[in-house]
Amino acid sequence: MQDIEKILKNLPKSPGIYQFFNENWIIIYIWKSVNLFSRVNSYFNWKSKLNFAKQKMVEQISDIKTILTNNETESLILETTLIKKHEPKYNILMKDGKNHTYIKITNEYIPQVIKTRQKWKTWTYFWPYTSTNYVNNILKISRKIFGYRSCDLQFKKEIDWSLSINNIWNTKIPCMDYYIKRCSGPCLKENDKIIVYNEKIEQIKHFLKWNTSKIKQEIESDMRKKASELKFEEAAKLKIDLESIKTLEENQIVRDGISWDYNIVNFIEKFEKFFIWMIEIKNGKITWFYNFEIKFSLEEDKIELLKNFIENDFAKNIEEKITYIIPFQIDFDIKEIKTEIPKIWTKKELLDLCYKNTYEYAYKSHLDSLSTKWFTKQNMINLLDYLWYKQINKSIIFECNDISHISGNHTVASRSIIENGKSNTSKYRKYKIKTLEEQKINDFDSMREVINRRLKEIENTSIIPDLIIIDGWKGQLSSVVEIIKKFKEELKNEDTKKLIEALQIVSIAKKEEELFIIDENNEFIKIVLDKDTSELKLVQKIRDEAHRFAITFNRDSRIKSMKKNILESLPWFWPKTRSKLLKKYSNVENLKNISIEELSEILTKKQIETLENHSII
Repeated sequence: MQDIEKILKNLPKSPGIYQFFNENWIIIYIWKSVNLFSRVNSYFNWKSKLNFAKQKMVEQISDIKTILTNNETESLILETTLIKKHEPKYNILMKDGKNHTYIKITNEYIPQVIKTRQKWKTWTYFWPYTSTNYVNNILKISRKIFGYRSCDLQFKKEIDWSLSINNIWNTKIPCMDYYIKRCSGPCLKENDKIIVYNEKIEQIKHFLKWNTSKIKQEIESDMRKKASELKFEEAAKLKIDLESIKTLEENQIVRDGISWDYNIVNFIEKFEKFFIWMIEIKNGKITWFYNFEIKFSLEEDKIELLKNFIENDFAKNIEEKITYIIPFQIDFDIKEIKTEIPKIWTKKELLDLCYKNTYEYAYKSHLDSLSTKWFTKQNMINLLDYLWYKQINKSIIFECNDISHISGNHTVASRSIIENGKSNTSKYRKYKIKTLEEQKINDFDSMREVINRRLKEIENTSIIPDLIIIDGWKGQLSSVVEIIKKFKEELKNEDTKKLIEALQIVSIAKKEEELFIIDENNEFIKIVLDKDTSELKLVQKIRDEAHRFAITFNRDSRIKSMKKNILESLPWFWPKTRSKLLKKYSNVENLKNISIEELSEILTKKQIETLENHSII
């Protein structure tokens, strides 16, 4: 179970798919989540009230694999595709023949707009949607704004360009839709009305693709107006319409967006290894993901490695007509290999998704390799000797700080600690950056705040670490040294000044993994350790731990911020339901501690499933 514990610790807090494998490497369960870390860990929490089948499933888990997606909608689409392909033992839903819901526009002379679960090449389809309720709302919005026919009249354009109508059900012409302006009335056979109808159909196509901003503004304005007039029910209905439109804006690249068979291949060179990730697409659907890890020497050509990989894969599947989507042009020895190098749209987005998963796989692989490395107190002493530093404390303590933000938002920092060769998570620290304006990106100012706060801690406790590790090159190192110098000058207590003077600092530059210190003459000294030494790997581990801890804290901050009003953004949760929940349980966080049975007294099964899918319970 030790390996599972390592996997659980390093899972990303991102949307995606998780797959449980048994000891025979057979997939026994596939599901999606907006937060992989929270959801997968919940299966192994003794407080979780799993049913008998889930308990038996957890007993059989020997490995866990994840696939990152860009958003929840993508994970829903991919989840269905993978379950239908692999039919895992413990997946009850989605093994049937049902597909996602589509919006279909027929190719008739007077087209219809219909929801369907089947796809035929002769019609125009939009997305797969994961909720029929959303589709109903979207169609309702489309009819209200643009108008389209809901009748069963069969229109036919004759040879003489006249329009004939087959009225099987003796529908009244024109019907009520014409009078309430939900249809322009092409059944009246007037040329201008036919032209208007087909123009509206084209507008609906644009609406279902991209052009939603203007319509959203109109609905938001109308919603505010209704609310100001105390017409809350009408305002709530408009809000549902608005949420339906927002689902259109989610970029669903994991869908039936491309035809034929493709292998999407991307790579990353990191941590002295070459990582390759491949997405397999069959008949326009993503069916599998493959990852590969290759050790290489500095003399080896990376393009040659990728070329050899693709040629070997092609040789194994030579009977299949596969096109490879790759990041750049490669001259293959096998001329039959077909490739595409996309710059925009779906194929480019799939290539980017492939890179995203490659990076995540490389990072987790690197953490696993470091976690298996047994560092000792002697390794820390050796490193201090290499840097011409001395041991300060009886228990040797190294620390490293890191900054994390998303486009200047939710800027946070972290501190990781290694003590006597082992990570001491009880001494890890998290900081919210307070001095930086929102949306302002300045890692130097952020680090200045962190170091100043750290120096004040030293001033209060009179305890310093044996070594402070800075993630960065000369600029970051000199900046930190300058902060410490300025802080020391403002001190009045001589004992504290001596303590601050004794601080030992080293920076590690990411590109070549070189170490830098500053001597008494403010000169930079470069120290190059062999790549395989435990001492260098020790520095890498504490740096990567600080980076991971900072990213985790950043994600937690964003999720916490979003969860303040998350109930308002969830489907099925109307104002009365939200009010009941918050009145009884105070806040969303408290729902984690409430049993499903108790929640069932207030919520429907669908609402509880929604909370589970968003990792709220």
